[in-house]
Amino acid sequence: MYAILHKFQGNRAMKTILWIVFFSMCGYLLGRAVVDPTKIRIILFAAISLVFTALSISQPRWVLFGLLIYLPFMGFLRRALIPSSGWSSFDPLVILAPAMIMLLGSYWVYWTYIRRQGIPKDEDTRLFKLVRWMILIDAVQVFNPLQGSLLTGLGGVMFYIVPLFWMVLSRIYLNGRWMKVICGTVCLIGVISALYGLKQIYYGFLNFEESWIDVAGYAALMIGNGSRAFSLYTNAAEYTLYLVISIVIAWVLLLRGTILLRLASVMMLPLLCYAMFMQSQRTPVFLTAFSLAIVTVMSVRRGAARVIITVIVGISLLASFSAITKIQSESALIAHQVNGLANPFDEEHSTALTHLAMFQNGLLHGFQMPIGQGLGITTLAAKMSDTGASSEVDLSNIMISDGIIGGAIYGLIIFEALRMAFREANSSTTGLIILGILLATIGSWSIGGNYSTCAIIWLCIGYLDKITLIRRRELSECVNNGSIVEK
Repeated sequence: MYAILHKFQGNRAMKTILWIVFFSMCGYLLGRAVVDPTKIRIILFAAISLVFTALSISQPRWVLFGLLIYLPFMGFLRRALIPSSGWSSFDPLVILAPAMIMLLGSYWVYWTYIRRQGIPKDEDTRLFKLVRWMILIDAVQVFNPLQGSLLTGLGGVMFYIVPLFWMVLSRIYLNGRWMKVICGTVCLIGVISALYGLKQIYYGFLNFEESWIDVAGYAALMIGNGSRAFSLYTNAAEYTLYLVISIVIAWVLLLRGTILLRLASVMMLPLLCYAMFMQSQRTPVFLTAFSLAIVTVMSVRRGAARVIITVIVGISLLASFSAITKIQSESALIAHQVNGLANPFDEEHSTALTHLAMFQNGLLHGFQMPIGQGLGITTLAAKMSDTGASSEVDLSNIMISDGIIGGAIYGLIIFEALRMAFREANSSTTGLIILGILLATIGSWSIGGNYSTCAIIWLCIGYLDKITLIRRRELSECVNNGSIVEK
């Protein structure tokens, strides 16, 4: 047998024939699969996964960048396949990005803990330690029986552990040049999605989008006789949050960018802001205004000028708010937005008090069940066991899922990330962008279903941690050099 195999290996003609037979069989099986419309999603998943898996070994940065492009368009792709392959909540295209991030994350876990390379003390930070503890607690909560099903816990991995791995991977692989490319790409996708979202509002949905609305029972879209847009994304909330992130990036580039970048920002901002306003969601408007005010003040480095800018920004916000509340329009979306902004604590026009009560109840649940109720119970994965308990705010969701300890660690992560962002905002434009993004999306850093925005947020946190580590090394070198000179 060995002699026969050796003879085959040395026979080029035989090897060629075997390869032809192999690829012919693969082509035949692929053709059979394509004929069956229900297999299209699996084929797409397999094809894209193979490309990303191959790149993950030698070009992990391109994998991260490719996934950042894929995620905003994932919802549109899934809906576009409805006419040919129907709709399924358990779509393999949804787990494509989480699977790739977990694959890259597993490389890090293998080399760090199994191969015991460890994390050098001079390459560690307080934030990174907190994130590693958060990953460990989340992993334990996967097996919490209170969530009703192990599948629910495994589903929770996609919404809580995967974002933390985005942080780890960006800390390892990204640099300043890549962050600039990512920020520009996010703005470009934001403009494209804003145009398509306004098309949905003014010209209606495509046939496959209407089919998806019917199947999903997406009643939250309807505001009077109007409808919110969801653009290219999996839901309207993710679309709105992506617009918010794009607005922050464009605004900071307007403040600190080159002439060309400022010109581009001037062209993008009206479209992005109008598209966000037409989503008729009040919390993003408040948080975006707050975030832009903070980054505008932080963009001025001198104390006296900063005071003047603070006064100007405050007056501008009051004037803008007053002007918005006086808008009168027949559009149900605009009327809903204006009434909510003008009456934020009126339950007839605003749901602010309802959301506040949900947040408080979520925190209270964490104290009532200090060991947590399971990783997946506050995510979309809870549908598998009918045990959903989302409070729609990430901190209170973590309190419900992970209990007091997990909630406390997550709260410290938020505090530490914001502290580092404020410090870095004084040093670089990218740091100012990250600060704006974190402030504008506070409460939504780990909300299940916001696939693309969660990836951007935690990628920014990872890069922030990396750049903070670099600053610390530079300061240490300066101190050492100073000591040498003195001697």
